[in-house]
Amino acid sequence: MIHTRLLIIGLVLLCTASAWGQQQRNRTKRTPSPYRRAYQKGVFVAPDSTSPQVPFVHFPYPLGKGINRATLGVTFTTSPRDITEQTQINVPAGDLIVLRGLTKNLALTGQLKFQFVQNNLMVGLRRTFPIKGRFYGSVGAGLGGWVGVLKLADFNTTGFGTMANVDAAVGFRSSRDLLVTFRLETDLGLFNRTAVGQTVSDDRRILNNGYGATVTLEQAFFGRRHAAIGFRALYTNFNWQFWSLYDTFDRNIFYPEVFMGFFL
Repeated sequence: MIHTRLLIIGLVLLCTASAWGQQQRNRTKRTPSPYRRAYQKGVFVAPDSTSPQVPFVHFPYPLGKGINRATLGVTFTTSPRDITEQTQINVPAGDLIVLRGLTKNLALTGQLKFQFVQNNLMVGLRRTFPIKGRFYGSVGAGLGGWVGVLKLADFNTTGFGTMANVDAAVGFRSSRDLLVTFRLETDLGLFNRTAVGQTVSDDRRILNNGYGATVTLEQAFFGRRHAAIGFRALYTNFNWQFWSLYDTFDRNIFYPEVFMGFFL
């Protein structure tokens, strides 16, 4: 009896193991990540602008014709004490960036920073080119404007203006899903108008407002989400977010900005 029971138990275990192995063989195999496979081989595949695994809007890499990329996030700017005296104000603004490929190396760029009571829109072109190895570069130019409506000291204060910028960037793609971009820019003021009550002030001079430098990281965030995180330093005599406070200031001031955007 004991031998018979042991034989039955052995047959049951054998059948169970065989069935489990058959299920394992019939399971649908997951497609291996090409980036992980390339990393294990010690070879990195260049970022493909059509792949959702490596999206970018800042990195100076060619974007295929008709391909769109966009991020939506927020930018934090601290007001200098030179303008607001003893109080420093953290001014958050919504930040929408759009990139559309026109040709293999030419893309249309757009950026909207919005606070509802004051907003800024820039549209431009960017041309990209390879430098060497994992380094890429770009040059670009943009044109746009700002508009604001505030109520200060019982007066309706309004303003608007136009501006332009020119920039150059160098990007480095690491051996992992990480893109690093360093960008330099110069900002030009074309026209500004402010009105406090019935008093209107115009500035039609074309001026070099100042310069800026930006460092951006574009990488995976959580799961399949990707994000762009960066720091921007401006040294300028005009920042559109503080247009209502510039009546008595005509010198360059340092503005730090921190921004983060999620890919749409």
